[in-house]
Amino acid sequence: MAEFPSAPPLAGARFIIIDDQRDLAENLREILEHDHATVAWAPSLADGVAAAQRGFDVALVDIRLPDGTGISLLPRLKAIDPLAAVVLITGHASIDDAIVAVRSGAYAYVLKPFDTPDLLTTAERAYEQVRLARRAVSLQAALERSEAALRTMVDAVEALLLVLDEGGHVVQANPAVTHATGVEAHTLVGMPFIERFVVAGEQEHMRRAVESVRHGTSGVSFEGRLQRNSPTGIEERIIRWRLSGLPTEHGYRVYASGLDMTETRALEQRTRLAEKLAAVGSVSAGLAHEIRNPLNAASLQLQLLQRRIEKLSDDERIRSPLALVSAELARLSRLVTDFLLFARPAALLAADRDLRVAVDQVVELERPLALQRGVELIANSPDTPVVVQHDPERIKQIVLNLVRNAVEASASGGHVDVTIERDGAGARITIRDHGSGIGPAHAQRIFEPFFTTKESGTGLGLAIVHSLVQRHGGTIEVRSSDGTEMVVTLPRHVP
Repeated sequence: MAEFPSAPPLAGARFIIIDDQRDLAENLREILEHDHATVAWAPSLADGVAAAQRGFDVALVDIRLPDGTGISLLPRLKAIDPLAAVVLITGHASIDDAIVAVRSGAYAYVLKPFDTPDLLTTAERAYEQVRLARRAVSLQAALERSEAALRTMVDAVEALLLVLDEGGHVVQANPAVTHATGVEAHTLVGMPFIERFVVAGEQEHMRRAVESVRHGTSGVSFEGRLQRNSPTGIEERIIRWRLSGLPTEHGYRVYASGLDMTETRALEQRTRLAEKLAAVGSVSAGLAHEIRNPLNAASLQLQLLQRRIEKLSDDERIRSPLALVSAELARLSRLVTDFLLFARPAALLAADRDLRVAVDQVVELERPLALQRGVELIANSPDTPVVVQHDPERIKQIVLNLVRNAVEASASGGHVDVTIERDGAGARITIRDHGSGIGPAHAQRIFEPFFTTKESGTGLGLAIVHSLVQRHGGTIEVRSSDGTEMVVTLPRHVP
């Protein structure tokens, strides 16, 4: 096999000869350039500094120079390039000079007259050391750039990336984990993740998953819930986890990646709810019309019967059943009206309007009724118009329903806050009470048709609210912490 000739050992090297003896310098230049080095000559200390500033790898410096000593020059050369090598040359050796040279960082201390092969070997070794040092620095810089790029990618990804030690404590976490837990990444380090953030009922399941990974099972996947502290209380995030493990020099590590499925699950729930609403709407429209006609006839006949009985008798035993029947017919009529409103809502008459007007009208209308129950209605809104496209009558219907629910949930002496805020290009209406709150099971169902916790409720009020909000292109969210908060978010334009 043919062998390729290797490059000369000094190929690409940059030398400076700092010596006031021209003949010696020319001799050294010839030797070094023969091995393909680039050589500059400086006859004085000042010229040597100027040459060094143009770049060098190895400096061959005479200890005695016209304007100073080579030893005094050595720190200045090291300051210009800490990785470069300095070889001191002298014809007047002394122990003291040698000690100072070594302490100052000289690579070698060569005596005159020197043997050319020995000096060349010293120069080659000095350059090799410089070359390796520069290579190490270059590799370190490349590694740091690679780590920075990887860190940027990890920080930018929306998935939760988490490293746990054998005890389940956080070793590393990316910003997505911070978003899901509400705790900064540097604070997370060292925390017992499962005990601190996984909801109580699912902690054992995650522990078993971690143990399974530690015992060799790869790619363990499961879905769980994290609890997150937020300004509005404790929230839960649904996370789809995938776990794997790896032994390291610091012990076994569990690597967890997670996808936040909270919004996806909420969307699935809204989709199921929309399907239910559509199914109920199509049935109730026809049913309500079939019921309304005989219901109106029965109400009229009952009123006629009541008037005739009042003329014939004052017996309360006769009047009381009739009053009960009348009340039940009225309740049935309200239910039918809600049916029709839900099944066949009127078209939206949406236009650019100040949202504060419709909301404030509801608050002023309901304030006296709330005060009768010992509840204060407090309105909070910006000083300037909050303009979004909306149908004011439908917005009133939404706010009226939510305000009445909030007042009913409040104890005497309490208060209900009705707040309007700008939300990006749109707006947000928040109705908050300080009652007993809504349990998680009920919170997931309150917008379903016919679901109610009230004895006399039809179960369609919040379903109608949900439908009207959706028709405006908005969303409604329920939060329960120290009471209940209903948050209606409306876009700038109705779709």
